[in-house]
Amino acid sequence: MTTINESAERRAILELGHALQDAWNRGDAAGYASLFTDDADFVAWNGSRGRGRQAIEDGHRRLFDGPLAGSRMVLVDDDAESAPPESLRFVRPDVAIMVISGVVTPAGQGGKSPDHQSVQTFVLIKNGDRWRIAAFQNTRGADGRQPGTFGTKGGPG
Repeated sequence: MTTINESAERRAILELGHALQDAWNRGDAAGYASLFTDDADFVAWNGSRGRGRQAIEDGHRRLFDGPLAGSRMVLVDDDAESAPPESLRFVRPDVAIMVISGVVTPAGQGGKSPDHQSVQTFVLIKNGDRWRIAAFQNTRGADGRQPGTFGTKGGPG
């Protein structure tokens, strides 16, 4: 059985999150898409889907050149306002699932916009020494509410 240095792998995955956030904040569709596998699945907050790195790049280029031009994403950060992932677990040494909250703030808006807060689920694979996103699902709360947890206020049940 293969053992892993879980602490180092967690850091590497969070670095991938930083790179994703940084590419978004630069409006860099190619850089954003480069963090996904060639055949990645992407499901946006509104249910639209894309398959493959090129589709992810093309879709984000339209967003970065249009309605999300100048927007800022906070997914992972070093400041106290950023929470660690709600869940990060290793299915195998080279496969991880991460659930993390994030927010996109449209250009010109200060602070976090509640209607742009969401929870993302990532399926991550490690190929060689690099983690990449194989699948991504983004979910916003209903009616602009912050997504909740099952059995809590804001969540189902």
